[in-house]
Amino acid sequence: MTQEITATFRIVTPMFLGGADQGVSDGIRPPSIKGALRFWWRALNWGRFRSAASCDEAALVLLHDEEARLFGIAANEDGGGGQGCFLLRVSHESLKHTDKPAIHPKFKDHAAARYLGYGLMVAFTSTNHDTKVTKHAGQLERGCLNEKQEFTVSLVFRHGIDPSVREALIAWGLLGGLGSRSRHGMGSIALISLVERSLNKENGTEIWTTPPDANSYDKQVKALFSSPSLPTTEPPFSAFWRDSRIDRLLSGTDCYSVLNAFGKAMLMYRSWGRSNGTGGGSNVLGLPSEQRFNRDHDWFRNSGWAASNPNFHPERVEFGLPHNYHQTHHHVTSEKYERRSSPLLFHVHPVGNQFIGVGIYLPAQFLPLGEKIKANGKLITASIGWTVIPGFLDGKVGNPPTAQDRFPSKVRVLP
Repeated sequence: MTQEITATFRIVTPMFLGGADQGVSDGIRPPSIKGALRFWWRALNWGRFRSAASCDEAALVLLHDEEARLFGIAANEDGGGGQGCFLLRVSHESLKHTDKPAIHPKFKDHAAARYLGYGLMVAFTSTNHDTKVTKHAGQLERGCLNEKQEFTVSLVFRHGIDPSVREALIAWGLLGGLGSRSRHGMGSIALISLVERSLNKENGTEIWTTPPDANSYDKQVKALFSSPSLPTTEPPFSAFWRDSRIDRLLSGTDCYSVLNAFGKAMLMYRSWGRSNGTGGGSNVLGLPSEQRFNRDHDWFRNSGWAASNPNFHPERVEFGLPHNYHQTHHHVTSEKYERRSSPLLFHVHPVGNQFIGVGIYLPAQFLPLGEKIKANGKLITASIGWTVIPGFLDGKVGNPPTAQDRFPSKVRVLP
């Protein structure tokens, strides 16, 4: 029986989504949405396939086959491939956007939010001494779709709605986003409603509505994990398992204040800062940095320390690669792969008259087996203890007895 599921989404934070020219004229396209759904489907279903297999390799084969059946796969030389079990359509009115090089009025006034959008906008006003061209804080390097707009995604299934795809759609609408820096909260989306109907019937049934408050949001997220099938071993890609977690970290009156608060916490935790004449350091916001990663600092600043510790790479690579410094020869990358995405995702969601900031932590195999980290021109075996990001989520700011929780209103949603 042919059935359709129609999901309505709201753009919660500016979405930096575009085609090859990085423009926003194409709007929101089906391939982008299908890619996001694949990600959340894999993340939710890894445990199911891992429990049915004897090893990771066998589980990956099972997962790949089912993903190909549901979402489709490109044709190959053997004649394999084809469409998935549903057709996907996107509809929306003409979406309002802000083009580069406009100065975004909200990012202009939220410096720490600009930190989360590094590369998408100018972080701080500066003038090029050669060209005499001034770029201003909040000036867009890429255009963006504006927040507070809606779009609709329709999935038409030939043989009935697949529950696992429905769950991926909900997970994306509760935890995900679309476009560049979506792991940093840009392009966050919110599922507003979900309607299912048979194509031979005019009316459908609304099976899901947006959560009216934070506690309802927590319950809807937990409902995605009602089955106790989370594996106990580290997965080979970003997926939910025993050490994964979801935290409601903070809240604010608008999306920009939430982005700014999270960016400020991230910057103070990660940055060493520059000397302020008192033995401490201030970061680019002029705030005192926590100066937690002494060895990272010594490796970068002290060539003697680096020479006496040849097998060291910065601890903060847990946040992802490349790990950049202002001196190019100190950039830290993987041996062959261009990027390793951060295992910490940040999402902004509207609940009632407030906005919440949600952290989704998905630690997984850091690099493929045998792949090394290239640090300061040397190939070094990755040493990942998965302590840096939990330290950020659970740690305190300041020294005892004045230390305070970094996220004092944090609520653990999962597990």
